Amino acid sequence: MLIYMPTPQARAGMHTAMRREDLAPEQLRFGEDAAAAQLRRAWRNVIQALLPRIASSSRRYLEAIEPLGIEDDCVLLRLDNPFGRDWMQRRHLREIQELLSQQLGFAVAARLVGAEDSPVAAPEPPPVATLPAAAPQTPTTPAPRFHPNLTFETFVVGKSNRMAHAAAVAVANGATHRYNPLFIYSPPGLGKTHLLHAIGHVALRRQPNLRVMYLSGEEFVNSYVQAMRQQKADEFRERHRSVQLWLMDDVQFIAGKERTQEEFFHIFNSLHGSGKQLVMTSDKPPRELVGIEERLRTRFEMGLCAEIDPPDLEMRIAILLSKAERDGVILPLDIAEFIADKVQSNVRVLEGALTRLVALSSISGEPLSLSLASDALRAYLVDAPPVKAPSLERIVQIVCEEMGVPPSELRGESRRSEIAQARQIAVFIAREATGEPWAKIAAAIGRTDHTTVLHAYKQAQQRIRNDPKLRERVQSLRQRIAR
Repeated sequence: MLIYMPTPQARAGMHTAMRREDLAPEQLRFGEDAAAAQLRRAWRNVIQALLPRIASSSRRYLEAIEPLGIEDDCVLLRLDNPFGRDWMQRRHLREIQELLSQQLGFAVAARLVGAEDSPVAAPEPPPVATLPAAAPQTPTTPAPRFHPNLTFETFVVGKSNRMAHAAAVAVANGATHRYNPLFIYSPPGLGKTHLLHAIGHVALRRQPNLRVMYLSGEEFVNSYVQAMRQQKADEFRERHRSVQLWLMDDVQFIAGKERTQEEFFHIFNSLHGSGKQLVMTSDKPPRELVGIEERLRTRFEMGLCAEIDPPDLEMRIAILLSKAERDGVILPLDIAEFIADKVQSNVRVLEGALTRLVALSSISGEPLSLSLASDALRAYLVDAPPVKAPSLERIVQIVCEEMGVPPSELRGESRRSEIAQARQIAVFIAREATGEPWAKIAAAIGRTDHTTVLHAYKQAQQRIRNDPKLRERVQSLRQRIAR
């Protein structure tokens, strides 16, 4: 129930301003008093008045605001997005206060708050339809806490992770016999933990009483050692064998620990034999796990082993744009391309670079730019030697000399094979050597549409991958350009 605490003067003003026809158009909501209804209608009118007057970049934040109540002539407005709160505070708070005062009939201030500092309890979510109820959660198996942002909705899918994502979705939706166990492996920072949390979210949404255990390999080892010291091994076994969905992150941590692997082996057999779902992640495929017993490796391979590869350039750009949208940040495409081109192997570092860029922009008051992005990336590329990127004009000139093509023809409309190949190689080297945005590279070869050079880059990438001689020629060109 919403909490309203207006002063006596404010309360008198509210009742004075409230006419009988104000309550006529709609009924009070459940648990809502007349003052709360008036604030709700006042806020609705504020939105209608303000929306046509503000930029599109502000509209999403305005529409996300929820009026909570009045505290000492101050209207509390909830907006969970921190960036959005700061945005609205700096640009529109005065207008909001004026409109609210007009609608309520007395002067009020307005304060934007987030979920963490809101004095008003959040409404309970509506009941979710579930499958036949599972046994209630046992006291010895505390319900895991999954990160609210690590869901399937926030997981960017591409060719590098499509199989792992599809298998995780199937497991989360109850396909316990198709992929059991599900073993997901990749280098660090590519989304394994994200998928485990997403599985947990969906599974508990389907069956709130499902007994789920989520832990890391390190936590398994530590809790087993502690149980042995306290002579509670039987309690440890019962706690693990009673679960219905077992999610273990970084299973490689049990490598080399014989007694822990022995216990793990029996828990695995017990759960799998009784039809319970197991999902594990590791930094390597089962066959490459050193220090893991053969009987465990073969069990890891009983179900489905799904690999996650490093994301390609397009997927890295999509990840950055997705995170920016979730954080309420308007990220220009050329800046996303610049960051994605420089950070290639790890999604965590990729998102961290964006977070640092936004923080720098907020602290300095500067708009997002390529120069600011370059400053943000220095923290992640600290070991890289300083290299001055060659100019696009130099790249075009040397490629034309090497491949016997006049620069005027490369920049022209000719589609002859030798011209087209030289154009593709120039685009490829320009992108790889400078990291310049597509639009700037397009201008350097006489094009106005950046999609043309993006296509040329992909064509060159494919040819270089399949043609060893061309690969050597391009490498030689890059060395010459870098001198």
